[in-house]
Amino acid sequence: MECADCRVPLVGGSAPVAPRAQELPPAAQLVCVRQASLSFARGLSERLADAGISHRIEVLPEDDTGDGRLRRPDSMNYGVYVRHEDAAAASRLDEAHLRSEFPDLPQDAVPGDGCPACGAATAPDARECPDCGLSLAADA
Repeated sequence: MECADCRVPLVGGSAPVAPRAQELPPAAQLVCVRQASLSFARGLSERLADAGISHRIEVLPEDDTGDGRLRRPDSMNYGVYVRHEDAAAASRLDEAHLRSEFPDLPQDAVPGDGCPACGAATAPDARECPDCGLSLAADA
């Protein structure tokens, strides 16, 4: 089939459309590089985008109140997700972003391994140290 005016071949509407290269599968099929506040996740997102790494930011399921209402965006945790093949590069960018946000973080500290101030054990998504009270949230 072709255009009656210019004779250019027409593509039928039933032709399969290939997915765009930048489309990502659902988060369950991706690697979560970081769980963080929205502002930290956005900063990491900018670094990933600058490096050409496709990624997705999603609200973590535990931030759903269960009654259909979500908490305020600035009080929720977000996951930053990438493809498995991009996880190593994304982790390096995540650490660089973490160190830019927390310049006093000791060089031998492992992000998410404990409080950078007192060394107390903290959850990777902790917003505050349970022992010394240091704010671990990037937007604090």
